[in-house]
Amino acid sequence: MIRPRTVQDITHVNLKLINTFVCVADFGSFHAAAKALGRSQSAISMQVRDLESQLGVMLFLRTTRHLELTSAGRMLLDQARVSIAALSTTFRHIHEDIDFRRGHVRIACSPTYAAARLPYVIKSFKDVFPDVKVSIGEYKSAEILNALKQDKADFGVGPVLSDPEMVFENGRAEPLLAVIPHAWIGPDDDAETVTLDAVLKHPLVMFYPNTVVHQIISKAAEERGLSFTVEYSCIQGETLLAFANAGLAIAVLTASIANLSYATKCRIRRIVEPELHRRFTMIIRKGIALPPAAKHLYGLIAEDISSELL
Repeated sequence: MIRPRTVQDITHVNLKLINTFVCVADFGSFHAAAKALGRSQSAISMQVRDLESQLGVMLFLRTTRHLELTSAGRMLLDQARVSIAALSTTFRHIHEDIDFRRGHVRIACSPTYAAARLPYVIKSFKDVFPDVKVSIGEYKSAEILNALKQDKADFGVGPVLSDPEMVFENGRAEPLLAVIPHAWIGPDDDAETVTLDAVLKHPLVMFYPNTVVHQIISKAAEERGLSFTVEYSCIQGETLLAFANAGLAIAVLTASIANLSYATKCRIRRIVEPELHRRFTMIIRKGIALPPAAKHLYGLIAEDISSELL
């Protein structure tokens, strides 16, 4: 005979026994539950008897051909399902929190944004989550996409390119600028803009042809039947400014690429007719769900590039 238990006794019920009980109730059979749980039928029967003993009530009415829940069994089953679902959610949140606080985020990033803004965003992130490791890979534009496809990074930060496997979002356009030596401008010329045609009539110092800025200029020139001469090709924005400062060529770049205050012997003008822009975006592979830590840092960077004129 099963002896009634006190409330204090019931608080010590083994949750594994509850899970076994729910499985038996769902299958309506000790044999089927044993097969599903990978245990022997006798072990499953013993666990249910142990649970009944701990609770002090019968949970099943047993016959040789039939297994039926008692009223106490039905009551327990309803609450057990709710509790197991709640515990599963809690356990998942705990693991997500651990991953969030001690995870590893990998970023494939354009060197331009990495130098101009990324360290400050990461500093804010690490102030709150110091145990999350952040790895940064600086890549050229097309290499960012390759890094994502090869699972070398969780997400990317770079210019918009044409690729059906990627999602580009949360970006902001940055105008292309012409850094023009003082000697090439009249002393009373205080214009804030310069046409593309006027820029291309002078020798240029630009990034290499495989860069986005160079490709933007090339495409705009081709569409308008214009030609141009690149006298010098460089990797660093500061180098472009140095050539312009020396009066050798017009540098074409964006404000985020280099510290424009170094252009002491130049005028800085926005290129118009047409207006040309280089756009930074967040990049992620289609169908990919970011882990919690990566998702949080992704959001911080997305907010930064959406609100700041790079």
